[in-house]
Amino acid sequence: MQVFRLMGMPDKVIAFDELPEDLVKDFEMTRADGFPRHWKEWLGKKEKKTNIPPEKDFLTGNVRRFDPIIEEDSFFYLVDFMIQPIVEKWQRVCDYVRQNVDKETRLMDKIDDMALPLAPDKTSGVTLEPEEVIVIKLPKEAKLEAKPEKSNFIKCDEPDCIAEYDGPYAKAALRMHKQKKHAKEKVA
Repeated sequence: MQVFRLMGMPDKVIAFDELPEDLVKDFEMTRADGFPRHWKEWLGKKEKKTNIPPEKDFLTGNVRRFDPIIEEDSFFYLVDFMIQPIVEKWQRVCDYVRQNVDKETRLMDKIDDMALPLAPDKTSGVTLEPEEVIVIKLPKEAKLEAKPEKSNFIKCDEPDCIAEYDGPYAKAALRMHKQKKHAKEKVA
């Protein structure tokens, strides 16, 4: 089960059952520090792996490599709506949930609206119990669908010409091709 903490005033919480690892791997994982013990038991133990980049000593030229730091604790996946890449990742999660949720589960227009606030206002402590958190069930066999990339593939429409162009400058390349290879003779 993956539990997401949506940052706001106050923070909100929503959980998903069986999200693919590709969708959640890019989210920041934050410890459940300050939460009661029964919250940590409900969240369960997860492993967080932090890779440390290699370091080069400029005097000797040696490169030192470090083992990754592995922590095991109760973690939330953090969604900060002030950071655009995180918002895009959250949108991918919402799209995946919409495509793969059971037909019996009724979703709201925005999945963010289904998340429940941890407290009644921003100055209060945590009043939400873990049993009250909405857990959206997802099938295990669902697969992440890749969106087809937009292609700018263009062919020359002149007869007996096999020129093809692709990429962001395909239209300009085709125009240049037509000017050079298929120039019409000017009648004076």
